[in-house]
Amino acid sequence: MSGIYIHIPFCNRRCNYCDFYLITNLNVTDKFLISLKKEISLYASLYGKMKFNSVYFGGGTPSVLSHTKFKEIIDFLHENFDLCKDSEISMEANPEDFSEKNLKDYRAAGINRISFGVQSFIDSELKFLTRQHTSDEAVKVIKDALKYFDNVNLDIIYSLPSQTLKDIDISLSEAIDLKVNHISAYTLTYEERTPLYKSLQKNLVTKNTDSKEGDFYNFVSGKLSSHGYHHYEVSNFAKEGFQCRHNLKYWEYGNYVGFGPSSHSMVNGVRWNNFRDIIKYNDMLSKDSLPVEEKTVLTSEQKKFEYLMLALRSTGVDFEKYNENFGNSFSSEFSDSMNDLLKFGLAESTDRKFYLNEKGYSIADEILAKYF
Repeated sequence: MSGIYIHIPFCNRRCNYCDFYLITNLNVTDKFLISLKKEISLYASLYGKMKFNSVYFGGGTPSVLSHTKFKEIIDFLHENFDLCKDSEISMEANPEDFSEKNLKDYRAAGINRISFGVQSFIDSELKFLTRQHTSDEAVKVIKDALKYFDNVNLDIIYSLPSQTLKDIDISLSEAIDLKVNHISAYTLTYEERTPLYKSLQKNLVTKNTDSKEGDFYNFVSGKLSSHGYHHYEVSNFAKEGFQCRHNLKYWEYGNYVGFGPSSHSMVNGVRWNNFRDIIKYNDMLSKDSLPVEEKTVLTSEQKKFEYLMLALRSTGVDFEKYNENFGNSFSSEFSDSMNDLLKFGLAESTDRKFYLNEKGYSIADEILAKYF
């Protein structure tokens, strides 16, 4: 089964750490939706017979669109693609965009998984991250959402300057107490195009050391795991049966087709991305041209590296799948790497899989660079 990603590039304002493609001019949403439908129609002629079981609306902030717009898009996807009736349909959202009434409306429109960009339950941290909601507002909207959605994710950002383990514990404990079934916990990153990065360059903020980030990571992982959240990808934790179906497409090297400006796609070893420019996106689609900026046919070595990079950051290397995809035995090809990682207590192995453990997860990037 394949996945569909739709980038909704609109936001009321940009947060200081955000590097995703977005625009704050909400007056062009109707023109964008015309272009989006055109893009969907063009790809339907190529992939209309592929089976899909997940749709993910990312951004930007998808929740700036009304529930009626979402129903329109979802219905159009069903008309053009073989989209399973029980598909996971996710939407990223800001807490301040919702009331109990419109949460019910979004659920009726076909959204069945909602991901709130909460980031913290401490108001001073929310202010530092230039978020527009308060902790109390987030708690209320999450409780309201749980009345209508069985599948709710919260994003939490940690490793803020001057943050302590106690601060992180406050946010994680609140998320756990709310009984959501999925939590994504990310370290704060300083992307070059962001105001936060400029503050770092001017020494207005101080980035935590790698050692301190490692301590934070281990605390987050231990805390969530001890409360029944399965650590199934470096930054993602889920109750049993609530792993994000769509994101597993990325981490298990599955096929996914992206729509909207800046979106990425991967189908059968061919990867492409759209222009990061809504004007160019709209213009090309008005001429019945796909808004693809770059397309790459991956070599066998590139496919292998990407598979390993994704597998070892998530559920591990499946020996049978590796052999099917690359015609080699993983345990023979990487026997030295496996032995070293097992010896150093960074990985585990069964008769089916080789995977990093919690200790290995915390330095996954270093392991990939050194051993694979």
